Amino acid sequence: MARMKEQVSEVPSAVTLMGALPDAVVGFDAGFHVYFSNNAAQHFFCRSEKQLLVESMGALLGEKQAVLEAVQTAVRKNQTVTLYDAAIGDKVITSVVIVTVEADVWYMMVIRQQPIKLASEWNEKTKYSLQSTQMLAQMLAHEVKNPLAGIRGAAQLLEKSKVSAEDKELVNLIGRETQRIQGLIDKFNIFYEVPRNQYKNVNLHEVIKHVTQIAQAEFGPDIKITEQFDPSLPDVRGHFDHLVQAKLNLVKNAAEAFAGRKGKIAIRTYYDNAAIYHPERPEKLPLCIEIEDDGQGITPEAINRIFQPYFTTKPNGQGLGLPIVSKIVDDHGGTIDVNSKPGRTVFKISLPVSADMVKK
Repeated sequence: MARMKEQVSEVPSAVTLMGALPDAVVGFDAGFHVYFSNNAAQHFFCRSEKQLLVESMGALLGEKQAVLEAVQTAVRKNQTVTLYDAAIGDKVITSVVIVTVEADVWYMMVIRQQPIKLASEWNEKTKYSLQSTQMLAQMLAHEVKNPLAGIRGAAQLLEKSKVSAEDKELVNLIGRETQRIQGLIDKFNIFYEVPRNQYKNVNLHEVIKHVTQIAQAEFGPDIKITEQFDPSLPDVRGHFDHLVQAKLNLVKNAAEAFAGRKGKIAIRTYYDNAAIYHPERPEKLPLCIEIEDDGQGITPEAINRIFQPYFTTKPNGQGLGLPIVSKIVDDHGGTIDVNSKPGRTVFKISLPVSADMVKK
């Protein structure tokens, strides 16, 4: 017993213990105002600790919902209430328990949800597909670059020489076609990986604001874009232009899905503390960006293929936008997931903190 006391210098506080739990824990008072949340709760509700502290339980759980009614019952009767196989928003939960900590004063809600792994099977298949596409791009660019430059140069010389009007038209055709082929090669080059020595500390909010400005200029007032940022988010180590390209592709994908109709796109950022401590999430990717739209959604048949190169459901689509996003996110050491149903599609990108910020 003495030996055990030597090893344990200090007993962890209740707050510390609840903070490390994999289940979401929310503390609230008799007025249904949140006063405490652990890391798992912040991840579950996609909000920072500061954002949760200004929420009411009604706004958090949704009015006239079964879980909120259970919370109200627990407060009214000052007793423990347990609910199984319920849902909060679009998230299915195994159980929720509301416990009276001090009658008529303090209460606690514990949410248990089946763990969901970020790295799904289709993500691995996508990564493999992109590797083969990248190799093809490198081979094509290498083999075509030099002869293409020769053809373009010869066409320019012929254009300057004395040729008939009919021949000059053919020369112009050669020039236009070489430019078109060069454009196709450039499209393949988007799969190239940027050298790590070109990576810098990047503020994700600057990236998103840049993307929002471009998207609003392109799609106009019919597409309403809202931003909900966690200002405490640290930098990521990455390539600014490529991160802009990834976010812009997701926003464009959402906007194009409206097919000329009015729509809403919400962009959120938050720090997912639970990603660090959850046993199912060893990759430590706490910086999260969610892009949500209220469009028609993605069919179950298509959702398993949307990140595969050249797969598209759009009449004029090329099937490269989302594979590019997946490649850029993977290059930055992150993951991307998607959840979709009619009226709500959410793309979630999880990224690691910049090593410089970790040292601080």
